[in-house]
Amino acid sequence: ALIKNGLADRCVSVPVREATDADILLVHSEEYLEAVKKTPYMTLEDLKEFTLQYGDVYFHPNIYHCAKLAAGAALQLVDSVMTGKVRNGMALVRPPGHHSMSSAANGFCVFNNVAIAAQYAKQKYGLKRVLIVDWDVHHGQGVQYCFEDDPSVLYFSWHRYEHQKFWPQLRESDYDSVGKEKGAGFNINVPWNKVGMKNSDYLSVFCHVLLPVAYEFCPDLVLVCAGFDSAIGDPEGEMCASPDIFAHLTHLLMNLAGGKLCAVLEVRLEKGDEEKSQEEQVWPEPPKRVTPPIRAALVLPNGVACPDGCESFGASEDADPVIVNKLRYVAAACNA
Repeated sequence: ALIKNGLADRCVSVPVREATDADILLVHSEEYLEAVKKTPYMTLEDLKEFTLQYGDVYFHPNIYHCAKLAAGAALQLVDSVMTGKVRNGMALVRPPGHHSMSSAANGFCVFNNVAIAAQYAKQKYGLKRVLIVDWDVHHGQGVQYCFEDDPSVLYFSWHRYEHQKFWPQLRESDYDSVGKEKGAGFNINVPWNKVGMKNSDYLSVFCHVLLPVAYEFCPDLVLVCAGFDSAIGDPEGEMCASPDIFAHLTHLLMNLAGGKLCAVLEVRLEKGDEEKSQEEQVWPEPPKRVTPPIRAALVLPNGVACPDGCESFGASEDADPVIVNKLRYVAAACNA
């Protein structure tokens, strides 16, 4: 799709590296990292047993390698943006990360890519303030837990909540979880207690809740937990926002931090999920744009030919009164 739409040619491909142990330990415990390191050598039965200690996640012999690449890709993007090689960018990674906690995998996430990127940016580039925007339909509790007492990171998340009935079904996903100790006031949750949110709802929350706080916070870098299960067509998210709204949201965020923005893929709609949906929702094609007719009057000097497509008449001629009235209306509007 990136090639078909010509987007790949407009982008700079950033080389990927594996995250190092030191990178991962910025967020995760050494005990958890050492446990995940053993998964490539486990039997299928051992992997099943290992998986049972965590929630809603599956381990494969290759997942440790993939998770290191996912976190490393996010760090490479941060490096490219902070050094000015690119203005902004997006890391298309798997597995996702925003549910992963310090000592536990969760929700298909192994390492918390965005949380690691935030800590890495602060440590390497001396950033004082980092904004993390999470527009995935699920609450990124792993990111919240990581920074809930840290005033240098402002975390914002909107998510389907339905009065704690929607996964991950946590009390701390509600609106009154605003951070702890020094981090109080630097955690913003917008829980959706119903489905069907549209473009106008997303824009309203951005303009009336997030952006006023974000401008006051004045971040040095913006990171986005970019999950697209909050768009129309996702059978679990059940929201009605069109794909193009995320472009508008991104542009609004690019006015912060001098445009330094790194989006990292979280959850997206899979083709198999779409086929499972009993009632598929399709966003209609936008109507063809038609240039509206324009009427204007122009006084031409003597001897100047009338431009093509225009009609000329002089004061001595009997002009159509309808045309004269329309021109008077236009002139009055221009002088108002």
